[in-house]
Amino acid sequence: MGVKVREKPKGSGVFYVFVNHRGQRKARRVGDRRAANAVASEIRKRIGEQTFKITPRGRLFETTAKDWLEQVTALRGIRLTSYENYRSATIHHLIPYFGHRTVDTITTEMIEAFIATKLKPGGSTRHADKALSRASLRPVLVALRMILQKAVKARELDANPMNNLDRMPRGDTETVDPFTTEELVALLRAAHDLDPDAATMIRLWAQTGMRAGELAGLQAGDFDLERGTVTVQRTYSRRRVGPPKRGGARTVSMLHPVADPVTDWRPGVTPDSRSVITGLRRLSVVPLDPTRFLFGRGGEPLQVMDLHRLWHRIVVKSRVRYRPPEMFRHTFASTMLSRNAPLLYVQKQGGWSSATVMLKVYARWLPSSEIGTPAQPTATPAQPGLRVAL
Repeated sequence: MGVKVREKPKGSGVFYVFVNHRGQRKARRVGDRRAANAVASEIRKRIGEQTFKITPRGRLFETTAKDWLEQVTALRGIRLTSYENYRSATIHHLIPYFGHRTVDTITTEMIEAFIATKLKPGGSTRHADKALSRASLRPVLVALRMILQKAVKARELDANPMNNLDRMPRGDTETVDPFTTEELVALLRAAHDLDPDAATMIRLWAQTGMRAGELAGLQAGDFDLERGTVTVQRTYSRRRVGPPKRGGARTVSMLHPVADPVTDWRPGVTPDSRSVITGLRRLSVVPLDPTRFLFGRGGEPLQVMDLHRLWHRIVVKSRVRYRPPEMFRHTFASTMLSRNAPLLYVQKQGGWSSATVMLKVYARWLPSSEIGTPAQPTATPAQPGLRVAL
């Protein structure tokens, strides 16, 4: 009986773990010395606990991945949208690359090669000549980690080879390109010229920083125009209505002066920021049923194609450099932080899971004196229940 770590060939920097246990032998390439020693230590521990056994040749990755897809929703309680993302990642990226291999032969080096392939032209399955973006690659790697962890639990792998990967830089900030105040003013003016209802929707989006699906899912009964607030309690995505991304509902002010050339962040400090209330009261169509959706057609949710057609017309008329309308969320966060709004206030208004998560993307918009220290309010935050005189 024995567990040994050897470099083969010597000087190559590639290490194997050799196991001789109860008359059975097995060797596995692990990676560098540190990883090999960690695997060997775990095997020795399991041998001592009498829980180790050499398994026969493992199942194909494709089999393990499909079993995982059948169980992941029930075991992890994930939302349907997340499941669809994982399923797409598995079917279109992971199985074509790893499917023919047995899970016990998948190494860290193979995964690194997979990542490099996906980040090169041709890595995308939708566009043959384009690379997969880092943001799109991230859920693929999350799915791969969970599939391989399932193999670890089934004793088909000694350790998850994903654990030895270097941390991949986040791609979020690469696409964060907020609108300036001047651009927001131009966009709102163009929207008003095309359709006053569209201008109201755009101002609401800019002044709340909600997600696109949350905007599409707003119903007439979600608004309290006297208090200047809106309750975000659902999202509309992929033709389905569901809960917001982070679960619970949140009530937010819709009066932040994001589109106004001021240095103050507090809700309702400018007449223009309060004009969103007037715009909502003057919408051309307001459903009598409070459960009908506000910005779509015939009381139905706002459709993605309708939104983007309208947005294209607004951008062309405004002559603002094109960015997708989802940039309003980035604009809200960056503007509020640059005006020294309290971190926790901004996080709760926008529905980020934590201030830490938010700052991973938006820290560069903090005033330089605030970097490294919690932002402090310059004045008492306006509460969602504050009445606004019109």
